[in-house]
Amino acid sequence: MRASARNVKARKGFLMIWHATLWSLWKARNGAIFANGSFIPKVIVDEIKVMSWKWSLARLKVSPCLFYEWTWDPGDCLQR
Repeated sequence: MRASARNVKARKGFLMIWHATLWSLWKARNGAIFANGSFIPKVIVDEIKVMSWKWSLARLKVSPCLFYEWTWDPGDCLQR
């Protein structure tokens, strides 16, 4: 794969991680406001990791990357 194609793929991947982050924060905020839930940062971070990994498998057509690889270094998974 050419370097320019890898850069585009990585940029789209990190944008997708950013969207997963915003979505998780929005859901946590709504849960705290409307359902009197708690705002636990570790739970939100774990949700971001899982959601972004699932989205990467479904949307980015990246090589299958195990969940522990994704949580360790998503950039490496996006470069494959």
